[in-house]
Amino acid sequence: MKKQILLFLAAALMLNCGNKTGKTVSDTDSLAVDSTVADAGIDKHSEAYIRQRIDTIYKGVGKSTYDSEGREIDYIHSPFNRDSAYCSERYYALMKEALEICSETGEILYDYDYWVRGQDFSDDWSCKVTKVYEITDSTALVDLMIHNFDDIETTIALRFERYDWYIDDFTPESDDKEYLRKTIRQGLKIREQAKALVGYWGWVGDEGPELLLRLEMNGKGLEVTECNIYRLYGFDKAKATFNGTYLTVEEMDYDEQAEKLNQEFHFSAHMDKNGDLTGDCRIRHPLASRNYDGPLTLRKGYFKYRDDVKRNLSDYAE
Repeated sequence: MKKQILLFLAAALMLNCGNKTGKTVSDTDSLAVDSTVADAGIDKHSEAYIRQRIDTIYKGVGKSTYDSEGREIDYIHSPFNRDSAYCSERYYALMKEALEICSETGEILYDYDYWVRGQDFSDDWSCKVTKVYEITDSTALVDLMIHNFDDIETTIALRFERYDWYIDDFTPESDDKEYLRKTIRQGLKIREQAKALVGYWGWVGDEGPELLLRLEMNGKGLEVTECNIYRLYGFDKAKATFNGTYLTVEEMDYDEQAEKLNQEFHFSAHMDKNGDLTGDCRIRHPLASRNYDGPLTLRKGYFKYRDDVKRNLSDYAE
């Protein structure tokens, strides 16, 4: 009873001290005070609390949930962003930047789910805290026993911020954050290389579709602003990725309900010794008289008509 009275007096004093920051007091300020008062008396650096926190974080992993219409959604397809909710701010920021870089390069950041510790999860998936140790004011380590088809022993690193514990590394022994930083550094170098691909690229050769491709650079890498089989039909949703060696441009329109591929474009090429983009191309389009699947070469700022008339793109206008 005395403890409750003291907590009440402490809250009253905090609210009566006035706003000394010079800022307008908002509802969020009030909520922050209420949260602080509510947490008073809870030792968030105790082993018992950290165990409870990890149980909360991992609750729902490997399980199914239901949407507003009662349809079952498995854990992997759940719209809930567990990374944003339960990872530290610095870890999540690195992860987002690395994912953006990988969307430019076409690389896969993680080839497994670090939450379930596998590429898939078993029906009897479970997680149990086995040890909490090396607790400081801002860090802690937790050993977990994860059952995913087999028992897996793993360790996670925690960071104390925003008045609670958040996951700061899923594999501290190999340093996830350094892996993310390395991915970002490599991606930024590749982004610089990709600038050489900016411009118009036109079909050359004796066989193949008369393709005209235009690439531009935006804040997130290469962007396809034109992808047309010249004067006939085009692909207006094509995406480009470049990994430092290969450029891939692709678009796919697949009707899942009808289980039908409406149209497809896929071009994967490297720059040869002449500075041309050469590789393989696959095209399917409802307006095409025939599909194409074969070699293709594009030259920057150049186009060749089938009648062998060669012109630079600047020599003609639509």
